[in-house]
Amino acid sequence: MLDIKLIRSNPEKIKEALEKRHVKVEVDKILELDSCRRSLTAELDETRAEQNKRSKGGPKEPDELRELKKLKEKVKGLEEELKNVEQEFESAMYTLPNIPFDEVPTGKDEKDNQVLREVGKKPKFDFEPLSYIDLGEKLDWVDMERAAKVSGARFGYLKHEAPLLEFALINFTLERLTDSKFINKVAKKNKLTVPTKSFIPLVPPVMIKPEAFRAMGKLDPGQEEERYFLPKDELYLIGSAEHTTGAMHWEEILPAENLPHRHIAFSTAFRREAGSYGKDTRGLFRVHQFDKLEMFSFVKPEESRAEHDLFLALQEEMMQELKIPYRAMLICAGDMVWTDAKQYDLESWFPSQNTYRETHSTSNSTDFQSRRLKVRFKNKKQEMKFVHTINGTAFAIGRSMLAIMENYQTKSGSVKIPKALHKYMFGIKEIKARK
Repeated sequence: MLDIKLIRSNPEKIKEALEKRHVKVEVDKILELDSCRRSLTAELDETRAEQNKRSKGGPKEPDELRELKKLKEKVKGLEEELKNVEQEFESAMYTLPNIPFDEVPTGKDEKDNQVLREVGKKPKFDFEPLSYIDLGEKLDWVDMERAAKVSGARFGYLKHEAPLLEFALINFTLERLTDSKFINKVAKKNKLTVPTKSFIPLVPPVMIKPEAFRAMGKLDPGQEEERYFLPKDELYLIGSAEHTTGAMHWEEILPAENLPHRHIAFSTAFRREAGSYGKDTRGLFRVHQFDKLEMFSFVKPEESRAEHDLFLALQEEMMQELKIPYRAMLICAGDMVWTDAKQYDLESWFPSQNTYRETHSTSNSTDFQSRRLKVRFKNKKQEMKFVHTINGTAFAIGRSMLAIMENYQTKSGSVKIPKALHKYMFGIKEIKARK
């Protein structure tokens, strides 16, 4: 949620930001509702004060009692009117996305995203590289057919060494992000002045209350259709560990000395993949259920930009260790997630498609989520301020495994394991084709 003071002081800036994001919202209507609620609040306070003043003293004359009754009825009416206006105002405020930073490119969709850099040597094969779908069949790693029979389309069983590779990626990530020396190394390498605190491992709930989900900005326009809802329990299934990790400190005041407060969270995630009909219908690239490692940080406002750059640097460092070619993207305003002021993506190279595909994302949500969640801290002047929130994919495990399969395949259809993962794979360095 945006700060209403910002909207009052500079409505034209808000309108320009909305235009940049290709979002239509009646800002003037929001200001009218804001003015109305402020007037009603002032009138209600004044009427209550008069009611309290006249209630004092001894026994009342009949005309005084009549006046008190009128004041009581007026207070009740104003309270009801204010309640309705407040609800309408809050609903209107929830239609506003975050304001993009100035450096965010203008654009409507992914075609307008900006390539920052391409990193890594693309593999050269003396054979036609197989797709991750064909490799999965040769290795007998994935069974989509039986999963479809049991659970429906866009589900899969992981078999044989595939689960081992998943756990290897998890342990590879946890070993690094829980080590402050690794954080310090990456920060220095990228000339970032940030605290080098390690990440606290977390396994969060995979179900979330609607009010918490809404506060995280994940039921905002265009997002609700992606979510699985359990009506009997009035709970949603999360689409990322970000959702319940970010809501963890709902309505709390965090100690300033503990900021940044970083988590590396692992969870299964659930998405309907609405709007993706006909896209990636085979294989594990776009499925309803997948596992994910997510970085999340609660940070002081003045440190959030550097923290966001650290998240990107950590993503890139781990990708470079795995020697997976990728490119870093700065996402345009029209393609950014609703809650974000700035967003980077990493896209991994897929040789069989001769293209890059998105495997990572990291976002600076400024105080957009924390303002809704009421997560605050006290600054040096003992003023209460909202924290900023940063999130980022450490690894979307399924997609990262697919990138490994394609980039590390051999002519025989076997797949080599990246050297950085050998220690986590029980000595397995190559998986031979089974079919």
